[in-house]
Amino acid sequence: MSSLPASIMETIFNVAYLITLWSLIALMAKNRSRIAPAEANLAGRFLLAFVLLAVGDTFHVGARVVTALFGPAAATVTVGGVPSSLLGLGMLATAYTMTIFYMVFAEARALRSGRRLDAAFWIMESLLVLRLILMALPGNGWELAVPPYVMGLVRNLPLAVAGFLMAGLFIAEGRRDGDRAWAGIGWAMIVSYGFYTPVILFAAAVPMLGLLMIPKTLAYVAMGLIAYKRYWKAGDKADRARAAA
Repeated sequence: MSSLPASIMETIFNVAYLITLWSLIALMAKNRSRIAPAEANLAGRFLLAFVLLAVGDTFHVGARVVTALFGPAAATVTVGGVPSSLLGLGMLATAYTMTIFYMVFAEARALRSGRRLDAAFWIMESLLVLRLILMALPGNGWELAVPPYVMGLVRNLPLAVAGFLMAGLFIAEGRRDGDRAWAGIGWAMIVSYGFYTPVILFAAAVPMLGLLMIPKTLAYVAMGLIAYKRYWKAGDKADRARAAA
């Protein structure tokens, strides 16, 4: 998206997204007393996960805003004597926080079940640790605005496998337990990966596919809203019901 109107639209969307995400986190933190005591630890995992998401995206999306407003030359800093694009460094930040985001989600799933950690948990955590290792290898080109294509595929593969596995488990367990919110979070994951996959695979050849990052980003907002309604609003309703009894 290189035209001026497209850049303006992207910037407005990015700023609105960050404001929305941090506002949701503020509500989660402010209203923790509304959470049902039995679900406080689980809700806390969601709060932690979305703080991680917001921190990483503040660097990444913030770099895109700076680049759109002031141009690529202004969005360059020197790190260890190496000229580095803020876009690349932003992608580095969000890559790490997103990986840990899903690690926390895997822990939330285990916490919700109330059972010992199962094989699915260890498979997902192993894939995510592998991604962390891959991201630390030379050749990732984090100093570049456009990272190397092959390394992008390599480091995103374990994340995609872990993400789709996690989404399937959320959906299956939500349906089994009659928990529409839990299944809804799983479907939002599917949507996010469904839009993100073509970007990773083909955006280098077809830049307009970058627009798919908008619905991908909105899917994460949906996850946060579903979690808030399920764990914060539900606890608030329970408190009002007890007070009226």
